[in-house]
Amino acid sequence: MSRAPGALLVVAGTALFGTIGTARVLGPGDASSFAVACARLAIASVLMIGLAMLAARRQRASAAQQAALVPVLAPLLRAPVVWLAAVAQASFQVCFLAAVVRTSVVTSTLVAIGTAPLLTGLIAAVRTRRPTPGWLASTSVGLVGLVLLVGVGAGRLDTAGLLLALGAAASYAAYITAGVGLLRVRQPLGTTLAAVFTLAAVVVSPAVVLADWGWLASGSGLLMIGWLATVPTVLAYGLFNRGLRHVTAPAAATLGLVEPMVATALGVAVLGESVTAVQAVGAVLIGAAVVLVARLGPAPAPVPEVTTGGR
Repeated sequence: MSRAPGALLVVAGTALFGTIGTARVLGPGDASSFAVACARLAIASVLMIGLAMLAARRQRASAAQQAALVPVLAPLLRAPVVWLAAVAQASFQVCFLAAVVRTSVVTSTLVAIGTAPLLTGLIAAVRTRRPTPGWLASTSVGLVGLVLLVGVGAGRLDTAGLLLALGAAASYAAYITAGVGLLRVRQPLGTTLAAVFTLAAVVVSPAVVLADWGWLASGSGLLMIGWLATVPTVLAYGLFNRGLRHVTAPAAATLGLVEPMVATALGVAVLGESVTAVQAVGAVLIGAAVVLVARLGPAPAPVPEVTTGGR
């Protein structure tokens, strides 16, 4: 697969991510972010394990190979990159779901996803220890845009909401960076994602005993968690991680700007939210900065496909 189809997979996945904030706001207001994240991750991990087993059957794997799915998860659960991806995913879920209810879908998504490419580029620069003048200039432009977006442009600034959104951005950047490493694990992608989301569900599992679960019995609660677990999780991450085979981590974060575009459109059309002119300028500056950041990155090293049978 060339870089263009890989980019389309990333764009498709991030477009589905853009529905998360609206789904959360339309759901029960008394549901805690920890509870929503826990339910979403738990259901998604079960679905991913089931899909991995179905994939084994479609590949006509032997009965022994199919039965070996759970033992295969064991070494994955000991891989540091799997833990990093899982903790980053759990952190993103909690931070982002809490941010959207404290600020707004538009602002929290723009901050979380708009700054993630800058942080991803920063991680790449630190790892290579070769920050370029172009990257530093692009980052400066992005920081100006961030100030306009969440400072001057924000009519109502919730400090806690802003910090949660920035925490989501850092978590998203860490997940993208770890996601590239996940592709080099010698296991099928579906199995690897099942391990990541199972661990992420374990990380937020204290919510099982600490949170109030009454909202889950309501129609809106079931619709919200059903949508969050399937469309912007199982389907979206399957597309997103497959696309990561063919684009760099900074480029994937840049393509992730499709998410705030979708979230903004839904926030304005469905939730009646608004975007000020100054915030729009800030968003444009962030977009320009991250596009430059992505253009500075090298092409990714080819990552071989791993079939369900594995090696």
